[in-house]
Amino acid sequence: MDCSGLGVALATPFKQDGSLDEPALRRLAHHVVENGADYIVALGTTGEAVTQTLAERLHLLEVLFDEVGERIPIIVGAGGYDTRAIADEMRIYAHHFPVRAFLSVTPYYNKPTPEGLYTHYAYLAERSPHPLILYNVPVRTGVHLPPAITLRLANDFPSQIIGLKDASLDLIQGMELLAQVPSGFQLISGDDVLAAPAILMGYVGVISVLGNALTQLVKQLISAARSGELRKVRELESRLLPLMRLCFAEGNPTSIKGLLAELGLTEAWTRLPLLPASEALRRQFREALSLLSISPSAEMSAS
Repeated sequence: MDCSGLGVALATPFKQDGSLDEPALRRLAHHVVENGADYIVALGTTGEAVTQTLAERLHLLEVLFDEVGERIPIIVGAGGYDTRAIADEMRIYAHHFPVRAFLSVTPYYNKPTPEGLYTHYAYLAERSPHPLILYNVPVRTGVHLPPAITLRLANDFPSQIIGLKDASLDLIQGMELLAQVPSGFQLISGDDVLAAPAILMGYVGVISVLGNALTQLVKQLISAARSGELRKVRELESRLLPLMRLCFAEGNPTSIKGLLAELGLTEAWTRLPLLPASEALRRQFREALSLLSISPSAEMSAS
């Protein structure tokens, strides 16, 4: 699985009663595909996977794979704090759908030691039907995946563990990893704001939140960074930075769903304990979009 370019951490559209909004999911998936995403990541943090039952997740994937078909690859999030249950879930997804890889976040809540993290991922690598991408996001999980453990896993499981989604916010650590990881191991930015500088350093791309909404512009930024067009990177980064920040003003995915609602792609509904974006945040989104001369019809023109 080549994780280069723009991956979109797809939001899960809900109706007000909390049920899956199937037409909105199809509309959003079509939007990101037609506007340049290189692949989709489903059932991640942005997709509110932890609030859905296994049956609901399977139903979401059924709709998503039906809509996307073979146009771009789909990576599926499969993480948690019960190692054996994650392995079982991976096998279920792979049995039903043409999954290209799994993205697996560090176990949260029970907070394993570094050696526990290694053993956890080794267990998954030995049992997963598809390649694994590690996911380090300590600001959310309270667990940091040390570089030494990433390197051990990359070297011990070269065909099963193919990359790291790095949302540590530590580009110095990223530089150290780039200098040591084996050939073919992919570092992927997990943060929109740092994506361009990370790619200029050697990361292969980003798994983006803002890419749900402004897919075309985010793709232009990532493409410019990958080709070393520094002037274009600076111009696009300065234009997109206010929206990147707003996308986390009230947490993720609350904020991005507020922006998607402003663009007419989905409703803003989330599942508890998250609440929908406030009117104040949505007003800020409208102002930011106006400064970019973006309207629903402009961003969705290719859809």
